[in-house]
Amino acid sequence: MSTAKTFLLELHCEEIPARFLTPLTEEFATAFVAWSQNQGLASAALKTFYSPRKLAWRGPGLPASQPDQTETQVGPPQRMCVGEDGKPTIQGLKFAEKWGVDFSAVRFEQPAGKKEPCAVVTITKQGRPTVDLLAEALPGLIAGLHVPKAMRWGNSEFEFVRPIRNILCLFGDQVVPITVDGVAATNTTWGHRLYHRDHPAPVTVATPEAYESALETAGVVVSVEARRTRIAQQLETLAAEVKGRVVADAELLDTLAEIVEFPKIVRGEFPADFLELPKEVLVTSLREHQKSFCIEGPDGALLPCFLTAANRTDDPAGFVKAGNEWVLKARLYDARFFFAEDRKHPLSDRLEKLMALTFQRELGSYHDKTGRVVALVKNLASRMSDDTDHIDRALEAARMAKCDLRTLMVGEFPELQGVMGGEYLRHEGAHEEVWMAVKEHYRPVGADDALPGTPMGCLLSLCDKLDTVAGCFAVGLIPTGSKDPLALRRAGQGIVRILWERGWAFTPADLIEVALRVVGAKATKPAAETTEALLAFFKDRVAYQLELAGYAGSVRRSALAAGWEDLADLKARCEALSAFAEDARFASLAQSAKRIGNILKDETASGDFDSALLTQDEEKVLAEHLGRLEATGDQKALLAALADLAAPLEAFFNAVMVKCEDPALRAARLSLLHRLRLAFLRVADFSLWQ
Repeated sequence: MSTAKTFLLELHCEEIPARFLTPLTEEFATAFVAWSQNQGLASAALKTFYSPRKLAWRGPGLPASQPDQTETQVGPPQRMCVGEDGKPTIQGLKFAEKWGVDFSAVRFEQPAGKKEPCAVVTITKQGRPTVDLLAEALPGLIAGLHVPKAMRWGNSEFEFVRPIRNILCLFGDQVVPITVDGVAATNTTWGHRLYHRDHPAPVTVATPEAYESALETAGVVVSVEARRTRIAQQLETLAAEVKGRVVADAELLDTLAEIVEFPKIVRGEFPADFLELPKEVLVTSLREHQKSFCIEGPDGALLPCFLTAANRTDDPAGFVKAGNEWVLKARLYDARFFFAEDRKHPLSDRLEKLMALTFQRELGSYHDKTGRVVALVKNLASRMSDDTDHIDRALEAARMAKCDLRTLMVGEFPELQGVMGGEYLRHEGAHEEVWMAVKEHYRPVGADDALPGTPMGCLLSLCDKLDTVAGCFAVGLIPTGSKDPLALRRAGQGIVRILWERGWAFTPADLIEVALRVVGAKATKPAAETTEALLAFFKDRVAYQLELAGYAGSVRRSALAAGWEDLADLKARCEALSAFAEDARFASLAQSAKRIGNILKDETASGDFDSALLTQDEEKVLAEHLGRLEATGDQKALLAALADLAAPLEAFFNAVMVKCEDPALRAARLSLLHRLRLAFLRVADFSLWQ
């Protein structure tokens, strides 16, 4: 057994865009593991490292050489290889020569699938040194990486994400002799640019295990996980020093970890009078323009401080802090100007201006969309409430929902659409229900995002998303495969989540019918075709909602098959099924349900039968259980009654011949089973319970 060694490869490049770092490191790691297994070099998965100028991989446990490989080759039949005199024939000698062995090494066996003994020879191929295999494979693995917008430099034909300036490649303490785009591998690399002002020589890495410590000395933390952890710790510490806490932003934390080589968090200040701006404006401005975190006090109000990352070990002269404060102040002056200018005119003045803003070519402008959303809100709100004042406020929110798209602030920060509309309405003195609904009507924007916090916000969000989905389907814009450029699946999931969590009685079919009626003449596809496509779409979204809710696969399959459109009923059935899923009687019920389905498959059974026709005790008992079952309304009680049915059903099938010769008795027994199947389907299709 050869000694195991650690492999290390680092590509030191010019600055790589952050969005390419994770895909490139993961793709190479996957390709390398597949290659090593194909070569018989079993190893653990590679540990990946990356920073703005580095892509690196380290894998422990590679053997120093490839294991010997043994192959068995089968040749002609024995009668063709050995003559009657026992001597090898020419064909036998040629077989041995082909595989480089003496004829004495040939043996005769009857391999599987052969009708007679054949010549067989075992060839042992000596394993090659791993360093040689690496030297042959690595240039191809690197060149094979998928690089969006690949580039070439100078006269080179090599394409990569950015120019490669240095290659560090080690197998144990041995340099793997590879060359990529004219750059030969060594046992050295380069650290932070500031470090090399005082230390012009490259950094030597003696062994793969010394990689991280050697580079940290040179001012580079190569592990993105380590950088993320350090940033989070420093953020918390610096926020606590001013008696505050960081406004959480996981995406920004990831971004900072990707764009710095050595994280150093710096706290800066901005004038307190900027706190007059809405909190969302400040948070968004700092995040988008300066990649900075805000700090909030115990009451949730922002403090006049921010936290940002410096890509160096220190800030001795305070230039990083001062520079960020100077730029941030200019940005906040812009935001305050936008906020003041927008408020010079009421938000309602921008309603007509929505005519000049296209929502979708066939569906018209955002003014057209607003009209459709108003119609949807009026229809649904009137079915939910008879409070005319409440309905009027819902309609006002629907009319104002998109007006902030014509404001300066949303033009600068598209992320604030909806939020700014709500803020401007609040400053104008609008009813709280109205401005809150406008402010939160884009939510949820993802599977993990919270729903709007108010019923009116949920209603407006549902109607806005419903118009988008139904309108796009009506003009043929339907998601296919992994393509969904208009994010219709996300909008559809938001609709389902609102119905699911609010417990509203609207079914997808109800909503589709209303929405397509509102789309009206703008539709280019037949209504029946669009309805069918939308029902299939929403069924998929409901199935995904069950998965998000954490229900087991057997619960999801069986409950969906018994009906999916009434989400409140579906939720109740899933909860009841989950509670009873561990009951051993359910396995018996599933088998009985499948048996009932098979019996009724080719039969026509009515729901009426005369119980007096039943002759055997087992079927009479089953009929009595059916009566109690059909009288039960509560889902949990119904499941308990079904569970009690397991033993009587098993006894029935053991004792009763359903398809007997007597036509009347046969019809009665089939009708009994038909009624039982309908009772089962009130909860689930137990034939899918696995």
